[in-house]
Amino acid sequence: MKLHQQFDLNLRALKPENFNNIPRAINMMPGLVEGLVKRLLGQGYVVIESSARYMGIPKSITVIKDFSGPFATMFSAKINEEFSSFSKRIGVERLFE
Repeated sequence: MKLHQQFDLNLRALKPENFNNIPRAINMMPGLVEGLVKRLLGQGYVVIESSARYMGIPKSITVIKDFSGPFATMFSAKINEEFSSFSKRIGVERLFE
């Protein structure tokens, strides 16, 4: 099972008053984000950066992780049960398999 979480860029964190040395901070940020992505990749995550960028920083990063084991099985079963129940209730149970 794949679970994902999207993280959107917080533009308020990039306000000039948050930095002592603005040119240095602007130049360092893309490298720091790249380091974050490399660490996540090293931990087995799939990382998708948006193509839209703000000052060289992706506007969003989506992190995806494969899960297996009892948790994933129980979660998957719960989703299947609820989907079947809801689709049966509205009369479209055979529309999806």
